[in-house]
Amino acid sequence: MPTKVPSYRKRKGYSQALVTLTDAATRRRRDYWLGEHGTPESREAYHRIIAQWEAAGRRLPANDSAGACSATTTSVTITELVRDYWRWAEEYYRPKHTQALICALRLMRQYYGQTLAAEFGPKKLRLLREEMIRGDEGAVPPRRAWARKFINSQVQRIRHMFKWAVAREMVPASVYQALCTLEPLKRGRTTAREGRKVGPVSQPLLDATLPLLSRPVRALVDLQLLTGARPGELLELRACDLEIDEKAGIWTYRPERHKNVHREHDRIIYFGPRAQAVIRPFLGNRPTTAFLFSPADAEAERREALHAARTTPLSCGNRPGTNRRDEPACSPGDRYTTNTYAQAIRYACDRAYPPPLPFGREKKETKKAWRERLKKKPELKEQLLEWQRAHRWHPHQLRHNAATLLRREFGLEAAQLALGHASAQITDAVYAERDHAKVVEIMRKIG
Repeated sequence: MPTKVPSYRKRKGYSQALVTLTDAATRRRRDYWLGEHGTPESREAYHRIIAQWEAAGRRLPANDSAGACSATTTSVTITELVRDYWRWAEEYYRPKHTQALICALRLMRQYYGQTLAAEFGPKKLRLLREEMIRGDEGAVPPRRAWARKFINSQVQRIRHMFKWAVAREMVPASVYQALCTLEPLKRGRTTAREGRKVGPVSQPLLDATLPLLSRPVRALVDLQLLTGARPGELLELRACDLEIDEKAGIWTYRPERHKNVHREHDRIIYFGPRAQAVIRPFLGNRPTTAFLFSPADAEAERREALHAARTTPLSCGNRPGTNRRDEPACSPGDRYTTNTYAQAIRYACDRAYPPPLPFGREKKETKKAWRERLKKKPELKEQLLEWQRAHRWHPHQLRHNAATLLRREFGLEAAQLALGHASAQITDAVYAERDHAKVVEIMRKIG
């Protein structure tokens, strides 16, 4: 049942109309004066304030004046703009985008929170960008100097906030137009550091990690290598989502949610015989609407393996199920998320390549003591981070592996279609690594 909409009413003892709204998050109530009771203007103000309240997820509108419903273009501060924009963006964008957006908005509020939004121009944005380049290790939490491409993305997110505000008449259009004149940082013409280019996982690193993964995670890795799918596209796979064409010998899967769904692009993932062999063991003994790859299954298999390797008699020690909590603080979910999937891979990488001493963990040292030791010696912590960067990989790199193989074996167009790109230029520039062996062979003959 939908919650009842607050009514338009007359204030007792006054000739004024008002409406009382409740914030859905804080449960705080506030009265909004609408003007002379019974007049068309007050009725219009009532409908505007209700529409604004509903559009914000039933959060209280920022301005107390219901006659305007939106703040004037000269009185909105950066803090108010950031607050209203975040309420909208949190529901609108995907989690990966909102995680980056939080960093930009936090920095914006820290340096210009009390500044009027109408007074924020290219000069202020340039100074904010310089802070992104420098970083601040003394901040809470510490802010590392950002890479050039990430800084350009963050500046673009700030611009979009002002574009959003212009569309809602919160700031003049000239503010957004002026911010667009700030040129992006270019390689070799800035002191901003360059980020590492994402490439395929090296085969030795992949071979060392695969045996240490759980069965569902290993299957996800194999499917990414065979299809070139994004991690989030495979994590929601269910038996009822598969379209089986026995005649062609191909299974197809159309994810309901994917990166370009808001652009109305179709995404089709094709499973050939090898991919089908990976999926088939997960189809039995579960409802067709259940997710195929579940952390709960991985945890159950882990416990079974520990029980099978048990050497203590059942008459001694704990028996299976006797020492489990009725309401554990954390329990495995019914499907992997992109974060838990990546975390499972990081755990396997750390098991395959444990960091050596002195920055590694000693044999009898607890995790807490190890972290405290690294905290006291920043140089050791930096060595640990460098080791982990060289001996870890993340799921999105597997898409680069698949793209490189598809391009080498079947050409650029095949790689573009398999990865679901609208343009082959994206496949060529970002994902498919060029085959330098061909150039080497040519230069041996003519060079």
